[in-house]
Amino acid sequence: MNSLLLVSLVGFITATPVADELLSVNIVIRHADRTATSGWATPQSPQILFRGNGELTDDGIDNAFAQGKDFKERYVKSDFIDKRFLPTEVFVRSSSVNRCLMSAASFTNALFKKTPKDHAVVPPIYTKDLEQDGLLVPLLTCEDGWEDVITRFNLSSNVDVQKTALVAMMMTQWPAACSTVNPALVDAIVSELPNKKINLPANYKSCAEGPAKEFMYKYIELLAGAGDHYNEVRIKRVAGLLTTELLSNFAAVANCTTVPCPGQPKMRIYYTHDVNILALSHIFGVLGRFNGVTPAFSSSLVFETRRNANGPYVKAS
Repeated sequence: MNSLLLVSLVGFITATPVADELLSVNIVIRHADRTATSGWATPQSPQILFRGNGELTDDGIDNAFAQGKDFKERYVKSDFIDKRFLPTEVFVRSSSVNRCLMSAASFTNALFKKTPKDHAVVPPIYTKDLEQDGLLVPLLTCEDGWEDVITRFNLSSNVDVQKTALVAMMMTQWPAACSTVNPALVDAIVSELPNKKINLPANYKSCAEGPAKEFMYKYIELLAGAGDHYNEVRIKRVAGLLTTELLSNFAAVANCTTVPCPGQPKMRIYYTHDVNILALSHIFGVLGRFNGVTPAFSSSLVFETRRNANGPYVKAS
C-alpha cells in the first residue's frame, strides 16, 4: 500500500497534525440487538420479543438509529457527506440475514435530511444470498481448518466441529459462577439482559453480566480463528475477503490525486456478524479492546483514510 500507514487505535494518537484531511471512511458494524438464535430466557420472552429467534428487537432498531445519529454528527453535519444523500458518496453493503438488513436500514435512516414531505431518505442496501456471501457472512461449515479444535477438545470427527466444540466447551469450561444456569441458555440470557421488559432471574442476570459474555467470547474467538484460537485457515475464511476489500478501498483513495476521488464513495458501510468483527479486529490488531467479552450489539470498526503533510494514513477506532 506504498506509504499508507495503519494506526491501530485512535487512543494511540497523541496529536493531530494541523493540516489533516479526511479522504474516506469505511465502517464495519455488527448488527444491533437481536433475540437469541434459539431458546428463550423466560416464559414471557417469546411474547415480548415477538419477531422470533434471531431477529432484530425494537431496542435494536432504536439503538441502530441512535448510532446512525452519532455518525451523522461526525460525518454529515461536518459536511464531509452531503446531507441530502448522494449515491456517489455512500455505499451500504449488508449480510442478507434479516437482523443485519434491518440494522443497516435503521442506521442509515438516521443519517440524512428528510424529504420536504418529512420522509426518511434511506440509501440502497446491497446484499448477496447467504450461501454466496463470503464477504460478510462467516463461513463455518467447511470441514478443514479445525484440526487445532479437534485436538484441543479430543473430538472424534471433523463434521459439525463448531457445534461439537461448543458442547465440549460447555462441559469443560462453563463458568462456576453460572453453575445454576443451563449452558444451553447462554445466548438467550446475554441477548435478553439489556431488555428492560424482561425480568431475568437473579442467577441468570449475574451470569449474563460477565461470565456468560466471557464464555461466548471464547467460543466466537474459536469460530473466527482469532486470539488464543488463532488459525490461519479459519480467519482467512471469515475475514479474508473483507480485509482485502478494505485494504483496496484505503489504497484507492490514498493514491488518488483529487478529493473526492472519482468512482470512490466517501463512506462505505458494511453490516456483518460478531464472528466477522472479531476476526477483523484480530487482523487489524485491536482485538484486545473487547477485554475478553463477546462483541456488543452494534460494535463497529471505523477506518478513516486521511492525509497530512507526511502523506496518507489510516486511523482505526
